[in-house]
Amino acid sequence: MHQQFSVSHEETVRAKWPHEIFLINLVFNHILVFAATFGVFSTFPLMVLVVPITSFAITGYIVFKARQIARSEETWFVKSHWEIAAQRNSNFLRLLVITCAIVGGGLWLSKMMAWSKITTLATLGGFGILPFMVSLLVLIVLGNDSMYQARHGKLPKRFAEQHAAPSDPAISL
Repeated sequence: MHQQFSVSHEETVRAKWPHEIFLINLVFNHILVFAATFGVFSTFPLMVLVVPITSFAITGYIVFKARQIARSEETWFVKSHWEIAAQRNSNFLRLLVITCAIVGGGLWLSKMMAWSKITTLATLGGFGILPFMVSLLVLIVLGNDSMYQARHGKLPKRFAEQHAAPSDPAISL
């Protein structure tokens, strides 16, 4: 399932960094900040926009930084973890865009059809927010696993096979 590599402590710290940023975005921004802004939705409805705007910025940073790391003189192990994080962030970005489109379209539709507040929130929650939150939980588990792998000098076996190391220091498990 995983492939073990002999890496230094400094490499593991640098390899964990993209996964830590990703988890900060998911846990802090999408769960804690969303709950706080949703609590003041009736008073400050635009405050909820803080969550997707912050998320787009963090996600963009990880994808941009992964491209920089890929062109740098960084070790193959660290580059691999940045690439894994960038792939997950790209998928998360698509998920976020789809969710924002569903919620935005749902709000527009509810205004056009004069839905009640409860109907609007239930519909948007069921079709937009709930699938997003389930996906978010899956991504949190995957992010934690990636951090564990980075900390212990591991990469997913399939990734390591597809992206062979220049000088293969691998010790197969």
